[in-house]
Amino acid sequence: MPLDRSIVIVDTETATLSGAPHLLELGAVKVEDGEVVDTFETLVAPLVEIEPEATDIHGIKNEDVRRSPMAGSALQQFTEWAGDAWLCAHNAGFDARVLGFEHARTGAPVPETPFLCTLKLARRHIPESPDHKLETLCQHLDLDEGEHHRALADSVWCWQVLEECARRAETDNAAELLAQCGSPVTIPGFVPGPARMKPRLRPLTQAVREQGEVTLLYGSAESSVPSSLPVMPRLLYERHKKSYLEAECIRTGTLKTYLLDRIQKVLVES
Repeated sequence: MPLDRSIVIVDTETATLSGAPHLLELGAVKVEDGEVVDTFETLVAPLVEIEPEATDIHGIKNEDVRRSPMAGSALQQFTEWAGDAWLCAHNAGFDARVLGFEHARTGAPVPETPFLCTLKLARRHIPESPDHKLETLCQHLDLDEGEHHRALADSVWCWQVLEECARRAETDNAAELLAQCGSPVTIPGFVPGPARMKPRLRPLTQAVREQGEVTLLYGSAESSVPSSLPVMPRLLYERHKKSYLEAECIRTGTLKTYLLDRIQKVLVES
């Protein structure tokens, strides 16, 4: 049954399968009164090469995104398009985390609207499904066949699963469904936390803020001669109780991730 408020159902595809996520594709449908009234779709040029294992899933290759907008532009367009509508995704924490990292990288304003999660709702209202992956649910519910693992297509599938959950819950109250999703999911809640900084690494904070070049003396404590790495710091963050630096390698022009515990010293360009 149609929900009592506008909902934007969103899906993301990423360039990487492990480590910090990098947005590659963003698709969404805006639903009002049970009907799709608008769509949003864009590829994104990531700061890293697309992993072959990721391409195996969604089919997007590096050459497909050469002329695509960067993440900051894509996020700004999406945020303006979505407005104050509530969001929805399948396994909402994943998509909120993808978007949270990109907001941290780009400094784009972070929307605070909550996510409905069709994974959690399906586990509650479609318990007989063999599992609760989006593709399995589509097959179980005999939804129309079509493309999967592309952002816009998956957002449409997610909307249909949401509608089925609302029908089985016998409610059109979006707030009631949101409460059934458990702990609130928002993009601000998945913006990566600040890195834990030792005094010798504090110049990195200023370098990130000013986009200045520094040289890292990098290596494990056992290394007698650490590597000298000129980089342009982009993002400092903590994940799984470890702190990291994302920085552009000056020698190769690629974005790389460095473990802060292995940075022995930071040399600031004079």
